Amino acid sequence: MRRDSSSPFLLGVNYPWLNYGEDFGLCGTHHHGVSLPANQKQLARDFAAMRDCGISVVRWFLFADGRAGFLSEKGIPARPDALLLKDVAAALQLAGDAGLKLCFALVDYLWLQKKPKTAFHHPHAHVLHSAAGRESFLERVLVPLFQEFRGHPALYAWDIVNEPEWAIREFRPISSVHPNSFAKMRLSDFRPFAHKIVQAVHEFAAVPVTLGSARLSWLRAWSEIDLDILQAHYYPSVGIRREPALVRQLHALLDLDKPLWLGELPAQFPSSKSYSLEDALTVCRDAGLSGAAIWRWTTPGPEGSDLKIGTVNPDALQSWLNTNNASGPSI
Repeated sequence: MRRDSSSPFLLGVNYPWLNYGEDFGLCGTHHHGVSLPANQKQLARDFAAMRDCGISVVRWFLFADGRAGFLSEKGIPARPDALLLKDVAAALQLAGDAGLKLCFALVDYLWLQKKPKTAFHHPHAHVLHSAAGRESFLERVLVPLFQEFRGHPALYAWDIVNEPEWAIREFRPISSVHPNSFAKMRLSDFRPFAHKIVQAVHEFAAVPVTLGSARLSWLRAWSEIDLDILQAHYYPSVGIRREPALVRQLHALLDLDKPLWLGELPAQFPSSKSYSLEDALTVCRDAGLSGAAIWRWTTPGPEGSDLKIGTVNPDALQSWLNTNNASGPSI
């Protein structure tokens, strides 16, 4: 997984949304997407600030839990809605103007999970729970998306799914796989679907494809679906299920034959006294990773599970770049 000595370490950030699941396309009859003038102004400011502190890649959730962006007929995806492509085009234009590249995480694990009947369900909630729904989503929504933005200069990669393991039975501890668990999908159903998306990206998109694994220790589960960039997320573990330190986990992956990108790295982690973002970035760079993306740029909501992690400190990033004789690279 060693980065070529001539290749820059790509400093990234997770945006990850303005409005969860509603940044691209229509949500029912409502539109809160990127192409709205007010959102474009905010994005232009944010992207300029990112570039000024050395960021090169922005990771952004696209369909998230599937509530927006496409039309369906009898629960089966039919086509992109009237504003999906316009919103994606606006985001790519703004990123390109700022000298950034976008990594779009197509699907969030929340869309793959099966929630209780008593929970809130939007009209597309169950689309990915059936083989027919998954196939139609790929052929009728994703392929047109890939074709529309084939080889776009502001695209870093298409990211198939954000942390799919949280929706797959085989990755959940045995004690948590019970009738009330949300992780009902089987690996034997999901992995072929992920592989088909990889093949579609290779055929129709002409940009790299990746998948955001929730843990470095689960990364090898995706080594056989022909990803161009291997990706995992790292958050310090505490308590009973403590995992090895970041440097040890990366050392165990030295034999990987593809570039490794850390798609999520916390801005801070108060429950771990030993964690430092600057130290973690140095570990990633020294281990030969292609880059790392910090969680997150936008401010978490008051009830967000990541509230204590906070947001990126631009001054800290610039300090790290200066200390390491680095700069925001052009990619």
